[in-house]
Amino acid sequence: MTRKVSTVKSPSVVNLGGSNNGHTHYKRSTHPTSVPLNKIFSNTFPLSVKESLDDYSFRDSPEKFQHDLLSLLPFYPDVENQTGRIAQVIQTPIDDNDANYINEFVIYPNKEAMAKESQDQLNHLVMVHGYGSGLGLFLKNFDALSSPSTNPKSNNWVIHSIDLLGYGCSSRPPFTPNNLDAVENWFHNSFKAWMIKRNIKNKDLLVAAHSMGAYLMATYGIKKSPDFCKKLIMISPGAVIKHRKQLNVPSYFAALWEQNISPFSLVRNAGPLGSKLVSGWSSRRFAKLTSREREQLHKYCYGIFQLPGSGEYMLNYLLAPGADARYPLIERGIHLLNCKLSWWYGKEDWMDKKGGLLCSNIINSYHNDANQSNVVEIEDSGHHVYLDNIDAFNEKLINEMIAF
Repeated sequence: MTRKVSTVKSPSVVNLGGSNNGHTHYKRSTHPTSVPLNKIFSNTFPLSVKESLDDYSFRDSPEKFQHDLLSLLPFYPDVENQTGRIAQVIQTPIDDNDANYINEFVIYPNKEAMAKESQDQLNHLVMVHGYGSGLGLFLKNFDALSSPSTNPKSNNWVIHSIDLLGYGCSSRPPFTPNNLDAVENWFHNSFKAWMIKRNIKNKDLLVAAHSMGAYLMATYGIKKSPDFCKKLIMISPGAVIKHRKQLNVPSYFAALWEQNISPFSLVRNAGPLGSKLVSGWSSRRFAKLTSREREQLHKYCYGIFQLPGSGEYMLNYLLAPGADARYPLIERGIHLLNCKLSWWYGKEDWMDKKGGLLCSNIINSYHNDANQSNVVEIEDSGHHVYLDNIDAFNEKLINEMIAF
């Protein structure tokens, strides 16, 4: 029997973080095949050539863009801030020769919580980004989740937002996997090594993962450790079920996809004009934010998009052209997870909510528990729920932390 999807509405007071100030209207992400070729080349790229050249001069310093972005938060990097919170960027080695590392933004509730013995007594929230993204895209969530004024249980939590291996400011080794197991092991093994190094216990762990990051976290649990967390929040997860109706995938798009040519290749090949090229997307994607937030998020995205290709080459192994699942999560043994699950979708999400409903039915039936897994629909949002409806997303995640 299909379970009803509960709906999370916007809070009565909605703070979008600023007005458009004359900029392009905010645009939610759409299905990757929905933009025709002529629309791409007729796009506007508002960044000036001079500004693009300025960004290009820092192309080898993505950490600068990350630092400048996170510095918009009221508690970073000043350890003497009035909020009591301590935030750090940490790069944790994950192999014996320290060649590879996981980049992390961690928020401690206070200075005392930084001690290992204190962390063993606290809960841990791990936030995992989606395809092509990085930890900086959660900018508008960090403050609310960690502030006592919005989260009464914040003093019980350490918040970790990580860049997966080959993404963001994590190390970017050459991508060598050539089959499904190898691709998943690339991410699973590096995540496991990070968990061990950071000494995060399963019973204290809440994982909130977006899109392909959610797929990777679920398959990690299925293949490596069914008890790896207490609860897994699947935020607009990718590759859950195959498309239920045929999509019209343009031939040029399918050809590029099958050759594993990612959109980030365009940014790299644009050289000094790469930042200007990214501005065609970022000017719409971040339009609802303040001018300072828009500027720093743009620079951050340019900074990570133009880095050497690595983890992004996972895409063609897991998804067919048009983002159709090659190995749907529903067929991978989702019921084997022993943690609780919650599947979050935007009301206008291009991800199919049916996948979450079907998986929840399987999980709840297997565990004989109607509350083992549920599906939530968040109004006024699409695929990027955490940015489309910032307040509703933050409120929902804070409620999960309170009830943990």
